[in-house]
Amino acid sequence: MRRDFSLTEDDEECMKAHGFGWDAIIENSTRWLIIRQYPILAGYNVAAADAALRIQPSYPDVQIDMVYFSPPLALQSGRPIGALSNMVIEGRQYQQWSRHRTTVNPWRPGLDNVCTHLIQVDSWLARELLKAAA
Repeated sequence: MRRDFSLTEDDEECMKAHGFGWDAIIENSTRWLIIRQYPILAGYNVAAADAALRIQPSYPDVQIDMVYFSPPLALQSGRPIGALSNMVIEGRQYQQWSRHRTTVNPWRPGLDNVCTHLIQVDSWLARELLKAAA
């Protein structure tokens, strides 16, 4: 367990409630929450991956954006996943999923947190599976 910075009490409770192992690291002045062995939906090349979230210094007043996976995800169907790029975190290759909140689903300071962002992450994973099935 590495704790270079503290999470909010709500976020720590979320991690505990889901049984997630996690690290809070600072690398090159960037704060990362790394959720170890985050469960990945069936239909991808792995059942679990480390999921990284960039935590801005002014969080939770500003949103968490995107998600980064290691190892990189691929659909078992072979269909490509769009809006991906690579990034090194912890000396390992992570796959950046360029997915963002919209005006229909904006970040709500005081309500949204790591747990609500993970709901977004799960919906992004599910959406890619639906595209692959179409």
